[in-house]
Formats: sequence, structure tokens, C-alpha cells
Amino acid sequence: MNQVQRQDDIIKLQDFLLQQENVNLAVSHHFSDGLYARELTIPAGVILVGAKHKTRHLYTVVQGKCKVSSKFEDLDIEAPFMGETIPGTKRVIYAETDCVWVTYHPTHLTDVKKIEQAILEPEEI
Repeated sequence: MNQVQRQDDIIKLQDFLLQQENVNLAVSHHFSDGLYARELTIPAGVILVGAKHKTRHLYTVVQGKCKVSSKFEDLDIEAPFMGETIPGTKRVIYAETDCVWVTYHPTHLTDVKKIEQAILEPEEI
């Protein structure tokens, strides 16, 4: 399957999931000198589609096991794990166990909405 088809399939899955009952996920925001870290707790059994990012950045899975698919690859991740997000990447994450996923973004901003505008591609959802 080519990258365009995989990305289209991920967007179709996102559209389907938006019609289902939403799960509120715990998100914590951490700030340090020039760094923002977003910590997401994903309960076991949850499937989600992440936002498309404008920036290249690192992420870690610090707890749990999950399956991850993007237009680039399929991964079976078990913590501890470190990866890199490539701009334009949209991922499907299925949490096999409770997971904690942390993304790291260089920025001096501290307003989460402004950070999201800076690092995420706009989407009509």
C-alpha cells in the first residue's frame, strides 16, 4: 500500500471514530526553558488518530504497549520507546495496555492553544 493510500485510510478511520462515543483522555502540559512536553494517558483498548504535525520532534512512550500505524510504517511499541515525528505524519494508535505517550516541542510559548497553532496542521473535523 502506498503512503497516500495509507494516509487516506487513516483519515477515513478518523472520520469513523468521530461518529463514535468520545473518550476523554488525560493530558498534562509541562514547560521548561524553551521546551514544551505534552503527556497523554491512553487507557487500554482505546484507538485514536493523532493530529497532523507541522514540525519534526521527538516522542517517547514511557508506559505500556501499543500498536501504531502511519503512512510510513507500522510499529509494535513497548515502553520505554523513543521515536521521531516527521512533518505531515498522522498516526493511528491502539493501546494494548494503559499507555503514557509524551511529545517534546521546542518553543518559548506557554499558551497551549498558541502552541497547537504553531505545531499542528489545521484540520476541518
